Amino acid sequence: MMSSNTTTCVSTEEEERMFEYETQHLGFTPKAFCNGVYNAALEYIQKAIQEMETYLSEEYSTVMTPTQIKEACEVILSTMVSKLDKNFDIIETYLTKNVLTIPDNVLLPEDKAQAGETYSAEQEDVLDTEIQDLKDKILALKYANSKLKQEMNLIDIVQARFDQAQKQLQRLDDINSDSGVSDMKDCLMFTSQKVLELVSKVKAMQVKDKSSTMETDPRDRHTHKSSTMETDKRD
Repeated sequence: MMSSNTTTCVSTEEEERMFEYETQHLGFTPKAFCNGVYNAALEYIQKAIQEMETYLSEEYSTVMTPTQIKEACEVILSTMVSKLDKNFDIIETYLTKNVLTIPDNVLLPEDKAQAGETYSAEQEDVLDTEIQDLKDKILALKYANSKLKQEMNLIDIVQARFDQAQKQLQRLDDINSDSGVSDMKDCLMFTSQKVLELVSKVKAMQVKDKSSTMETDPRDRHTHKSSTMETDKRD
C-alpha cells in the first residue's frame, strides 16, 4: 500500500512532467498564463479606483474631504481585490484542467519518432538504472563543487595572510633602507654573533669572581691559628 507522502510525491512529479509537456505544446506554462491574467486584472482595477478617486476629488471636494474620499476608495479596492481572488481561483482551476491541457490524441513533433514503439520491462529497468546513475553523478558533482568552493575560500584566506606578511616584510626592508642597513640577514647574523661573544665573556667573569671569593690569604689562616694557640696557653 502506497503512503500518502509517496502518493503526493508521485503526483507532484507527474504534474511537473505534464507542465513541461504543456509548455512545449503551448509555448508557456499554464501557471504563468494564469498569473499574467490575474496581474492584468488587478492592474486594471487599481487604475480604475485611482481614476475614480481623482474624479471625486475634483468634482465633490465640497461634499467630502480628500481623506474621506481616499478611505472610501481604499475600501472599494479591498472589496474588489477580495472578490477577484475568490473568483479567479475558480477560473484558474477550470483553465488548468479543461483549457490549458494537451488532449490525449495530440502528439508533439519531438515524440513522433517514438510513436508506436514499446519497451519491455527489462529495457525500462535499464533506463531507470541509467537515470539513477546520472542523478548520482549530478549529486557527486554538486558535492565536489561544494568542497572545491570551500577549498577556494581557504586559499583566499591564506592568500590574504600571505599578502599581509609580504607587506610587513616590505615595510621592514623600507626601514632598513632608510637606516642604511644594506643586508638584513648579515646584520642579524653579525649582531647575534656579538651577543654570543658578550654572553661568553660575562660567564667567564662570573667564574673568576667565584674562584677568587672561595680562595683566602694563607697569612690570614696562619694568624688565626696563632691567635687560637695563644688563647689556649692562657687557659
